Amino acid sequence: MKEELISKKQLLRAMQISYGTLYRWKREGLIPEKWFIHKATDIGQATFFPREKIISRITKIKELKSELTVEQMKDVFSSNVKHFSIPMSDFVSLGLVSKLSITAFTSVYPTKTVLNFNDVFGVYVIDHLMKLSGIYLEDAKQVLSLLCKYLSTEASKEYQLLMLKKLGVPLTILVRGDEDILLEENTVVVACANLVEFEEALRDRLTA
Repeated sequence: MKEELISKKQLLRAMQISYGTLYRWKREGLIPEKWFIHKATDIGQATFFPREKIISRITKIKELKSELTVEQMKDVFSSNVKHFSIPMSDFVSLGLVSKLSITAFTSVYPTKTVLNFNDVFGVYVIDHLMKLSGIYLEDAKQVLSLLCKYLSTEASKEYQLLMLKKLGVPLTILVRGDEDILLEENTVVVACANLVEFEEALRDRLTA
């Protein structure tokens, strides 16, 4: 399907930004050069953009610019999150996760004031597990400890995270890919998360 375009004039009017602001964000690396598409028109040459992508990006820039520096925003929008970092106070203000999930993180890492991508990822995962699977705060802290410990030494997220319980005792494990596991009797799966899917979802939330 052909991507719908929007002209520069229409974009500036729709997003209520100036020509100078648009090109400053381009120079700062917040808007990709390849999104500036030059096309011949009846009255000369004009600049167009992929409509959905550019409107989404500008909306996000406007939301984040009072909370993050240009470099932090570049890290958010980049596919390479190796150097991503954000102060805890700024992350909280983004409203990506619940206060209870933040409480779980600060309980496990009370002295951490700046979060890297894996920290944010860990909080994002437990936030969804608490909402969707109804796991408790103490269970969330256990999941977070395992997840952050693993991600601090390994880059791969090709795992399924499982929270199990046997006779009320919780256990969290990481299973590579879609490998089968055999559970003891009276053991139930309380929560499950495909880490690759969660990472993709988080990137979409950060860059949408």
